[in-house]
Amino acid sequence: MRIGVVGLGVVGLVTGAVLADQGHEVVGVDIDQNKVKGLQCNRSPIYEPGLDELLLKNKNRFLFTTDYSALKDVDIVFITVATPTVEGKNYIGYVLDAAKTMKPYLKRDAIVVVKSTVVPGTSRKVKQIVEREVVANPEFLKEGSAVIDTIKPDRIVIGSDSKAAGDVIENLWSFTKTVVLRTSIEEAEMIKYAANSFLATKISFINEIANLCEVIPNCDVNTIAKAIGLDKRIAPYFLNAGLGYGGSCFPKDTLAFASFARELGEELKIVEAAIKVNEERPRRAVKIMEELLGELKGKTICILGIAFKPNTDDTRESVALKIAKLLVDIGANVIAYDPKAKTSLVEMVSSKEECVKRSDGVIIATEWDEFRGIEHMLKDKAVLDGRRVLDPNKMSRSKYRAIGLSKVR
Repeated sequence: MRIGVVGLGVVGLVTGAVLADQGHEVVGVDIDQNKVKGLQCNRSPIYEPGLDELLLKNKNRFLFTTDYSALKDVDIVFITVATPTVEGKNYIGYVLDAAKTMKPYLKRDAIVVVKSTVVPGTSRKVKQIVEREVVANPEFLKEGSAVIDTIKPDRIVIGSDSKAAGDVIENLWSFTKTVVLRTSIEEAEMIKYAANSFLATKISFINEIANLCEVIPNCDVNTIAKAIGLDKRIAPYFLNAGLGYGGSCFPKDTLAFASFARELGEELKIVEAAIKVNEERPRRAVKIMEELLGELKGKTICILGIAFKPNTDDTRESVALKIAKLLVDIGANVIAYDPKAKTSLVEMVSSKEECVKRSDGVIIATEWDEFRGIEHMLKDKAVLDGRRVLDPNKMSRSKYRAIGLSKVR
């Protein structure tokens, strides 16, 4: 088939690359000329494990352009543009703009697939604009494992009015050999928000338990999480206590979901509580460093990891950068190291060794594998293990704190 992908971020690029690898001809459209030029020269704008190799392997089946007219003969076109949260609400302007711009070029029988995260009712607006069959097909990939998650997803959700259009999209993803759920368009849109909000809530829940463990003698949240995670009704996933969630999905989606509910006269109290807990995490990290070092003004703090999670260079809503800003605002000197991500907010150094050596205190903010086993480097430093990558038994307890680990043992 000939497939269009409008919006070449993580979702669009990975979706296109995986489908190209299945033998389809893919046309990728983006309004960012620099991004498109880079992709035409085999330079991906993002770091995602396995993506560069997939793009290179299928470069003859993946065309990159800023010209919407290249969609004139596609059978299916995916909308994968950004849907940021603006003033607490899901902004769908880019989705609707994409629909309006592509409409004149689409074949009469082309199927438009909305893969961007949108509140219920958005795909119907797209359908009114394009006057073609529209399918809601939300993505559930995780940055850092997006390629694998697209090839082997937990489920495929297909929301459509037309059985025939839904059948086409189901057949397209048949290579994944996974569970397929056929739903209404609105249910498909709702499933994405419900899933992300539930996962965010699990994270905030275990972080509140971590807070409690820190003030109870001989208590470690990791033990608690392991035990409750063995209950099949709970499961161990997203029970890793830490500095909170960030990234391009959970922060914006929980805010947008809560706002959407309020507009309909409902209140998502649990989701709003999860948001509040997460917003408090950066301040808690700074407070712990103050307990270890005293006044932080003039002190040098090393932050290890600024990407919002490992195996990505994405710093959107990064908790590390929120902590860094709080530290800078109170007069601390902040330096940082990350294997892939960059920022202009603070000074970036070239290695973890340099970052630690120059510092009075260290905050491990992203659980990159290279930050494991560095206990020997941290002697005589105040350390906050914000992602639980260190062995507490190898650390000096007077200068070491870990999220969810009792201060008294």
